[in-house]
Parts: sequence; structure tokens; C-alpha cells
Amino acid sequence: MPPKGANLLEYSEQGRDILSKFSSAPLEGFATHSVDVSITEFMKDSNTTVEKGRDYLLWHLINVEDVLQDIAENAIIDGGYDEGIDAYLVDSDEKRIRLFQSKYGSAHSIGAIDQFVQDVARLKEKEQSKLKRDELQILWKILNDKKMKVDLVYITDQCVDDYQNDKVRVMGRQQVYQTLWERIKKPAKGQNASLRILKQPLEHKNCKVCVVSAFDLAELVEKNEHYIFESNIRKHLGGKGSINKKISTTLEDDPHQFFEWNNGITITVDDVSIKNNELYLKGAQIVNGAQTSKSILDKKKKANNVDAEVLVTVIKTKDEEHQRKITKYRNSQNAVKGKDYVSLQDYFVSIHHMLATRLDYCFEHQQGLWLNLSTAEKAKFQGDEMYNKYLPDAKDRCRIKDDSAIASFVSYFVQKPNEVYGGIAKYLPNGAKYENVFNDELECDYRYFLFPHLIREFAKNQLGYDRKNTQNKNKRYAQSLFVAVTARIIHKNILAKHDDFKMDILELEKIMKNFGLCEKVLHVADKVVTKFLEDSAVETKIEESNTAHNFFSNQVYGNDMLKIIDRKIGQETEEISFIKKTIFGI
Repeated sequence: MPPKGANLLEYSEQGRDILSKFSSAPLEGFATHSVDVSITEFMKDSNTTVEKGRDYLLWHLINVEDVLQDIAENAIIDGGYDEGIDAYLVDSDEKRIRLFQSKYGSAHSIGAIDQFVQDVARLKEKEQSKLKRDELQILWKILNDKKMKVDLVYITDQCVDDYQNDKVRVMGRQQVYQTLWERIKKPAKGQNASLRILKQPLEHKNCKVCVVSAFDLAELVEKNEHYIFESNIRKHLGGKGSINKKISTTLEDDPHQFFEWNNGITITVDDVSIKNNELYLKGAQIVNGAQTSKSILDKKKKANNVDAEVLVTVIKTKDEEHQRKITKYRNSQNAVKGKDYVSLQDYFVSIHHMLATRLDYCFEHQQGLWLNLSTAEKAKFQGDEMYNKYLPDAKDRCRIKDDSAIASFVSYFVQKPNEVYGGIAKYLPNGAKYENVFNDELECDYRYFLFPHLIREFAKNQLGYDRKNTQNKNKRYAQSLFVAVTARIIHKNILAKHDDFKMDILELEKIMKNFGLCEKVLHVADKVVTKFLEDSAVETKIEESNTAHNFFSNQVYGNDMLKIIDRKIGQETEEISFIKKTIFGI
């Protein structure tokens, strides 16, 4: 049986066949085996009906709603006097709250869905003071905030026919299958598009090099934007970065120089043909030049005119492995210089290839990347002998998910674990705070993502920072806090060199490579976090916050709490001094 956390397609031969067979609807093997067995494996330690229901909801939040595990834990509030709400997620940046009701192991009905809608409506109409749970009083306040958009999600493990109701999203088994399938399938497969060219192309082997009007390129992107960008359009930043600004400036001030000054774009296709100066493209994917394409489209939308020409290289690929290599090599030549010379997507492609080629880890910089690898390709990722000591002995331990890695990066180097608890979306591409962190000054260095990831995984798997911890229930929510405190100990108390922790990356690498020494640091961090969570002032703050989520997302790293953390670190001076002497002796 695959371990908890294994990828869904690993659970059956039918599921594995999906890696080379794509369609518009989920295959039966994927539906009946991969998802179902994944759920069963996730819930294998659940004994009572209550535990099973809670774990099914947790599985859904993590896998379908795409929430980090510790945040998903915080979201669940089911129990006595819960007013029909089993979990809720607040996204302050998007001014949106998602309310969940989950039914597991019992027959469901349309009436139950309607009842959920009515329960929420009644909750909003109740007097706040009469709600019997403090966290429900807080929820009441959020629901009655007119600026907050409310989404209702009804979850059941049963099969549900399509339920038409604009007030609630129903997620039965079939809807879950479809959602996960849409997430992993190759969106461009079977899609047809056309692109007018200005002159007959230069043809060489499987490549066609063309001159295209920027307006026609913008038309191609606009009509096919939902699939044409390799690695999902959500990864594109828009017009905020310096690269986009330079492209936009050229289009505005020197459009006739654009062809000479711009590197152009690369499109891979499953097939291509030419008729009357028109390229007919099948399965087109823009694998390099996403920002050029988007900047041109933005200009067209604003002025309905783009008087420029673009170099376009169209490459017919033999298979997905061939396409991946083109993506890799077309994007990696300038990557080490950071974002000044590469697009946003190139940055993460570069991190992926650094980790893959240097250390044998798979940085999942796009949704579905790991799932779309064959079993043999996954087996090639063996990791690094030293760094593997931080990781669990699991089948997918060499997989690094991008959202989790970014959450760890923000917690460690930016020292904002509280903002991670509030929702990682703000730090993902297009998020409100993405450009604040992933700006032109950020070097393209895989260590920024690998080391915090290893620290988080060690805390989760070796130190009890997960949902199985029953002795200190708040530790299960403190993964990001642990990562941040570890950074504070290493950089402020041991190295004491720079306020910007990223400047200490060489010294951090020495520590991480010495597992025995780093393990001592991590155990010190565990002592500090444990004592912090048991401090009476902190316990009072948690009680005043009503929910652990409110505390961890709003107050856990505020000035008052940092004073307590630093005081707890000060209590470990003797051991920290020993570690410090050892490190400087390396």
C-alpha cells in the first residue's frame, strides 16, 4: 500500500496508465482506484465515525481545496453547537470566506444541501451574543461583513448528481474526481489554433522560425489563454515586474525595434501545418516568452493596436519528454542571474532544474508536474544522501510542492509565518504580496527553497508538528512558526551577521550539510517553540483569540509574542553557545 501523501495516480495500474492517456473526463481507473484508495489510506488510523468524518474533511481540504495541512487542521471547527458549519477558510486578501459542511458515511439528500444553505442564513440572522461558542461569534462577525464574499461548499463521500444551486458548490465523489482530473490533465492536448505569419518560415528539421505581427500573436493568446501557456497561466505575474515594464516600454516607444530587441517566443506543438501564410497548430504551448506574449496582449487590450513584429519559433515535439527538455533548455540559459533576465515562470523552472540536476529532488513548480511523470521518471529522483536524513522514509519524499516550499521560504527568510497561516495565496504569483518578495533583487538559488522545506519536514515527521500530536495540540498548527523560530535562532543568535538571512546562505548550507549539528539546532528550536506555546501569556492570547487559526494568523509573530520567543531562546544560551563554537570550528 502506498504511504499517506503518495500521489493519487500511484494507487493502481489504471491510474498509472493515465500518465500517457489524456481525455476530457476522468477515466474509470482514476475515479474508482486512485482517489478512493488515497482517501482510504489517509483515513487508515481513523476508528470512530467522528474521526472518519473529520479525516475525510481534512483530506478534502488538503487535496481538493489545495490548503496546506496545518492550515486545514486549523480550519475545522465541527462539534457541539457548530451551527452546521464544519470548517471555514478566510482569505483576507480576496475578501472571501469559504464555509464547509461535510457528510461522511451517511446517505445524503438534496434536503441536506438545502439545510446547509438555510443553516448559514440562520447563523447570519442570529444575535451574536446568543451563539454558544466564541469561535462562532467571530464567524458571525465575518459573515456579516458586507465586504466579505461568502462561498458555501457541501462535501460528501457519496455520489451526487449535478446539483444546480448558485448558493452552494456541491462536492460529491464525482465532482472530486473531475476536479482532480482537470488539475492533472494536459490542457493543450487536442486543442487547435491558428496563427498568421508575415513571411514563409525558415524550416529546419522539426522547427519553423517565423516572423509574426504582434497583433496576431495577441489574438492567438487571447483566444487560447486558458491552455496555451505551459505550466498554467496562474504562474504569470502580469505587468508588475521589471521585465514586463521593459517590454511594455519598447512596445510603446520603439515598436519598430521590438523584433531586434526581443528574444521572441517559443511554441511547442503536437503537430503543425501551413496553408496560405497561416500556421495551424495542434496542442500549442508557449514554453518560453510568456511575459512577452502577455505584455503584447495587455498592449492590444488597451489600444486595440500593436505595431510591432515578433520572432516566433514553432517546434513540433515527439512526446512530452521532448517538450520538457525544450522547456528546460530554452529557459535555463540566463536563469542563474535571477529575475532581471528571465520571466517569472523561468525563475521557478530554473529552481526546478537546479534541484533536479544537482540534488535529484523534484520541485513541483506547476500543478500536476509530479503526477504527469511516469513511475520510472519518479524513481529517478533519489535525493541527496545527507539531505534525505531530514525527510521521512516515504515514496514521494523527493517531491517538493511549490506552495509548501514558498510557505516555508516566507516563514524562514521573510520571517512572516503569521501571513502564511492567513493564506499562502498572497505569496503565490498574482498574489497581493508576491512582488514584495519575489522581486528583481532575489537571486535564483535553490537553497532558499530546499533548506526551509527540509526544516519543515523534519519538524512534521520527527518532532510532532502534525495532526497526530495529542499531548500539545497547538504544536500541530505550529509548523510555519517552527521554521521561523529556527531561522531566528540560526541567523540572529548563532551567525549574527546579517539582517537579511538570505545573505547567510553559505553558512546555512554548512549547517544543513552537518546533519548531527543541525539536528541539535532543531531540537533547541523545538524546546523554544514548546515552551512558548506553554507560556501562560501565550495561552491567554490563544484563549482571547477564540481559535488557534486567529492566533497563528494574526498574533503569533507580533511584537509581544516575539519578546516571549526571544526570552525562551535566551533560556537555551548554554546549548546555543556550544553549537555556535562548533559551527565556527567547521
